[in-house]
Amino acid sequence: MVSRTARWATTLVAVLGLILGTAVPATAAAAPVTAGVNGPAKMTLSGWSAGNIISDAVFTDRTSMTEAQIQSFFNSKVSTCRGGTDKYGPIICLKDYKTDSVNRPADAYCNGYTGARGESAARIIYRVAQSCGINPQVLIVMLQKEQGLVTHTWPSKWRYDAALGQGCPDDAACNPAYVGFFHQIYGAARQMQIYMEGRYFTWYKPGNTWNIRYDVEISCGSSPVYVANKATSALYYYTPYQPNAASLRAGYGTGDGCSSYGNRNFYNYFTDWFGSTQQLAKALKVTSVSVQGKFLVGQNVAASAAVDPAPTTTSYQWLRNGKAISGATSARYTLAAADAAQSVSVRVVAQKSGYRDGVATSAGTAVSTIKTERLYGPKRETTAVAVSRAAWPTGAGTVMLATSQDFPDALSAAAAAGRASASLLLTPTSGLPAEVSAEIKRLAPARVVLMGGDGVLPRQIADQVRAVVPGAKVERVSGFDRYETSRAAALSGGASSEVLIATGKDYPDAISAAAVGNSRGIPVLLINGTRARLDAPTVDALRKLGVRSATIIGGTGVVPDSVQRHLTELGLTAKRLQGIDRYATNEAIVKAYYSSSALKVLFASGDGFPDALSASVLAGRWKVPLLITRRSCVVPGAMDFMLRSATESAVLVGGPGVLDDGVAALRRC
Repeated sequence: MVSRTARWATTLVAVLGLILGTAVPATAAAAPVTAGVNGPAKMTLSGWSAGNIISDAVFTDRTSMTEAQIQSFFNSKVSTCRGGTDKYGPIICLKDYKTDSVNRPADAYCNGYTGARGESAARIIYRVAQSCGINPQVLIVMLQKEQGLVTHTWPSKWRYDAALGQGCPDDAACNPAYVGFFHQIYGAARQMQIYMEGRYFTWYKPGNTWNIRYDVEISCGSSPVYVANKATSALYYYTPYQPNAASLRAGYGTGDGCSSYGNRNFYNYFTDWFGSTQQLAKALKVTSVSVQGKFLVGQNVAASAAVDPAPTTTSYQWLRNGKAISGATSARYTLAAADAAQSVSVRVVAQKSGYRDGVATSAGTAVSTIKTERLYGPKRETTAVAVSRAAWPTGAGTVMLATSQDFPDALSAAAAAGRASASLLLTPTSGLPAEVSAEIKRLAPARVVLMGGDGVLPRQIADQVRAVVPGAKVERVSGFDRYETSRAAALSGGASSEVLIATGKDYPDAISAAAVGNSRGIPVLLINGTRARLDAPTVDALRKLGVRSATIIGGTGVVPDSVQRHLTELGLTAKRLQGIDRYATNEAIVKAYYSSSALKVLFASGDGFPDALSASVLAGRWKVPLLITRRSCVVPGAMDFMLRSATESAVLVGGPGVLDDGVAALRRC
């Protein structure tokens, strides 16, 4: 804040301000600052040079602070604001101050400004610094030396209105065009560029020696000063006095009657707060920015950077096609649907006290989506044909044939097909459809196994098969009920140390079991889940298979705990995979058997058995997980599994009538 007026300077500067369209401050000696404001009072000004107060490079270093760093600096200078109101209005400290900014056009001195409502002081200073090419630290120091705003705990509104004294001569009211915090900051920064240009202001032109006074009073004298650079000349245009010996000896305190303090205080605050006025701080060196993870929608990617020396803080900003992604400011980022087919990168800013920020940006990487496709036909039988063609493009040695009209025998066949390396086809009891006959012929098997008795697959179907593939051996695996058929199917594959057990009363859990059984060569036994213990034929089958461990699929509502205890009594290791519903049970199964990545998955409906049965065979053939889901969306467990497993493609088994476009778009339920 200036104390007295140099009338000759004020008059000349005011005239030039009218010419330039910019009002400039009156030029007088700023008042001294009470010792101890910034800690112990300075006793000397080591490094002070009246002719080189600050270098041009430091003065114009717009990169010295980020907006966040400016705000943090303000926060550190005032722990508690006294608040309240006075006759000018609410008392708000600089760290909390906000005001509206306005549009300013670009010109030869600044790049212009797009106004906004409620901008913080830190944001205005940062944006103005970028627009006008002035070090934000210079503006911060000027705020302190003029009005003490940085450290003031109860600043009135008038301090903000005349924050830098821009257009505010001591002997007159401020020019209305420059009243207000934003106008003060923008006007002063722009004025500094005008000063340095040297077009209109020449009486402190750098490269010359000038007699610069100590005070407004001529009697206080002057001394010659060689003004070495543009930045120093700008400071003298702003405050045309140099400190005398008494002012320099006083540090932050009061000198004598001829002392001035404006440029001294500028130097004091700058060196105390930000370091050298002559040398740009050394920048942190960010040698590399790398991103780990798969660039696939829904996947998490993580950024890291090598920085020398080690930074105090590291901040991140993820970019989509070079533009900041709102809210994406942590080291990890989940790739969103909006990133699909776009280039995503990350900018890393490393910070450390005494160093300029180190900044580096990773290379952009195109983001992919999980690709989806369908396998289906107009009927359940033709969907099974489509699956068979995908699983066995060049033929199969064995074909298993099961009814398409009920699930138990087909479930047993689906699990057994894996151990027999067999394709599974479905047929109604009325006879082989033409599409199924054609697929059997294409596969050219040496062996065809009919799964189930004459009641579900009549003898005429066996005759039709023989007519299609005359040289094939046609067999039948069956029992008097679904459970005996299941045991026969399990035993047909030979010994196994492990078995999967599921209820035969319903299909959802058994389908999930069949997919794993087919893939891992593990037989599936269907049991009557309403009984407390295993029946004798099932116990006998376990012994014939040589089973040592059994996994129950489903909760206690479908297979009671007593069955698990019975398995333990038989000397087997018994465990259970279950969830609160069929989808959660499926999730538990795929987690248990597909703990590593799953680049491809299959989807089938959890509301019907035919397509899911076909899918279970394909899952075994391709060695991929089978995920069951709802008709119109992907259940959360299945979606999360794909994200954890970095899945790249998904195949929907079934038409839009069973898995609609919501599933094809991988819409989460």
